[in-house]
Amino acid sequence: RYHQHHGFDDVDQLRMAMPVNVRTAATATSVGNHFVPARFLVPIGLDDPIARMNAIRELVARQRAEPALAMSEPLAGILNRLPTTAVTGIFGSMLKGVDFITSNVPGVPIPVYLGGARMESQIALGPMSGSAANAVLVSYLDDLNIGINTDPIALPDPDVLVECIRDSFDEVLK
Repeated sequence: RYHQHHGFDDVDQLRMAMPVNVRTAATATSVGNHFVPARFLVPIGLDDPIARMNAIRELVARQRAEPALAMSEPLAGILNRLPTTAVTGIFGSMLKGVDFITSNVPGVPIPVYLGGARMESQIALGPMSGSAANAVLVSYLDDLNIGINTDPIALPDPDVLVECIRDSFDEVLK
């Protein structure tokens, strides 16, 4: 909806990046993140919200089934030996040309305490990393929070974006 608001009706796909979980049964109890960044085109011209969600779910499923994901751990071992500036350059170049980044972070399903005080909520915020926007969904207990971080040059009217997202949620709920 945001792209239509700005007169980009001819755009039918956006470039999305998201981390894909590569944790396996063998690494289920190991510490640390187990994900690889994936980039792909998502359709935005589908008017039916169910068709849109199904199309994106199929895209993500194909990314998760990608055989090359098995190479992520050996490749990470090589990248860890490179200087930080080289690794930053590699990942920075991967995110060039990405319209938005999105992530779903499963939070803690039980109450968490710090210094005896119960955490009431968890706020979602993802780094910009070179894209126009980063949308992150984080859960905590039975609550979901969405954080949207935008580049003010690429998206000068974040209120319109939020309104479009709310309209989209309303459309899905119908």
